[in-house]
Amino acid sequence: MDDYIDVKINVFEHTGQHAKIRKSLTVNGLIEEILKEFDDIGVNTSETYKLSLKGIDRPLNPAFTMEQLDIQPQDEFTLGYAQQTIRQMLDPQNYATLREETTGKIFDIQWHPAIIGRPSTEVNHNIMLAVNMQLVPTGMTISRRHAQINFANGNYYIETLSENNPTYVNGKEVPFNNEREIRNGDRILLGQHKVSMLFESRSVPGSTGRGAAQQHRPASQPVQSQPSRPASQPVTPMAQSASEADGSSTRVGSGDIHNPGLVIERCTNVPMIGQRLELSVFPFIIGRSTPIFATESDVSRQHAEINYDPANRQFTIVDLHSTNGITLNGVKIDADTPYEIIPGTKIGMGKFVLVRFEV
Repeated sequence: MDDYIDVKINVFEHTGQHAKIRKSLTVNGLIEEILKEFDDIGVNTSETYKLSLKGIDRPLNPAFTMEQLDIQPQDEFTLGYAQQTIRQMLDPQNYATLREETTGKIFDIQWHPAIIGRPSTEVNHNIMLAVNMQLVPTGMTISRRHAQINFANGNYYIETLSENNPTYVNGKEVPFNNEREIRNGDRILLGQHKVSMLFESRSVPGSTGRGAAQQHRPASQPVQSQPSRPASQPVTPMAQSASEADGSSTRVGSGDIHNPGLVIERCTNVPMIGQRLELSVFPFIIGRSTPIFATESDVSRQHAEINYDPANRQFTIVDLHSTNGITLNGVKIDADTPYEIIPGTKIGMGKFVLVRFEV
């Protein structure tokens, strides 16, 4: 009698993996074998993961053997995260950023724990992902759950989640499953290629002695403290720009404005992250009616409207009474009120979608 069985296993994006396993192997034992084989997963403890049969969300009992579960050759396993820590949003004054030093790309830290790593097929993991390393050079060498930034008692900490892929703070390695306080201006190196990220916090604790670093305003500073504001007080219908007055549209290409667009920094549809939506005509409606956001259930069909006033060379956004609201750099705005947006403004739509305005 054959003591082994051929099965198929889906390990995040590594789908359709074939394996020959012992019938006496437990579910927990199989998870441990998978973790040894796929060392880019990170958090190498079996308790972090669940194993289920494809199409059935209920996890298999980790103590049961393949024989006890009556696993057959046609069965297919799916590995996923056993549980997800619910993220906690930070107060805007506690927002921070990580800036990748080669490209200058900025990632906002607006909740904790904030995962540093790569996207996966798990929606909950992607919701926790604050620093998508897939968007930076050599970022694919970083573990899927490489590290996370925590916030407690007014201080930031970085915790290493990958046993075989190192994390350094100012040149000193942070051991696996340990955390270290990080302060404004600290340099974080990730992975064997030592991808360099500069940590910048908005609120600098007095004990750090780095007060001068407060001069560097993170890109996520609330819109009210930038020139961005409710566009005029209130808008004098922008002297009602001609396009609004006669119902026509303003088109890009006159030399007055150049290549405005929205870059997707966070969404539930992972392949869309990093994509750019060109704003070619104004007013421009964004929402689920826009194909790039069609699968975002948290976004209203007509969520917001972006306008451009050629006379004042000013871009504005209006919340069209969306169900889940609009934030500008983390600050919620009122519906029906135009707010100015400038290059670098982070526009949040509902809980999950974040885009960056560029010109």
